[in-house]
Amino acid sequence: MTPTITAFERSPDQGQGLARDMRVRWAFEEVGQPYDVRLVSFREMKQPAHLKLHPFGQIPTYEAGDLALFESGAIVFHIAERHPGLLPDDADARARAMAWMFAALSTMEPPIVEYEMAMYFE
Repeated sequence: MTPTITAFERSPDQGQGLARDMRVRWAFEEVGQPYDVRLVSFREMKQPAHLKLHPFGQIPTYEAGDLALFESGAIVFHIAERHPGLLPDDADARARAMAWMFAALSTMEPPIVEYEMAMYFE
C-alpha cells in the first residue's frame, strides 16, 4: 500500500515540498519508498475530515491503511523504523540519532523560524 501525505495546495512552491512536508518527502526518497501527495487548502485543513488526521489542522499528515499520523518528526520516525537506512542499527548510535532528531525539531528549529519571520516582517 502506498502511503499518502498531505501538503499545502496553495503555497509559493505549489505544494512541492518546501513546507514541513519536505522532511517526510525526503525520508521517503532516502529509503526509496513511493508515496502519494494529497494537496489541501487552508480551508480544508480546518474541516472535520482533516482535523481527524491532524488535531491542530496543519500539514503534513500520513495515511497508510488504518494508520494515520501527524507531526513530521513522528512520521519520519515511523518511516525510519520500517525502512533501513535512516537510523543506525547499533542501539547507542540509534539513540544519539534520535536525540539529534528531537533537537532539530524542538531546540534548533524554533529560533531559526523566529529569525526568518523577523527578517520577513522587517
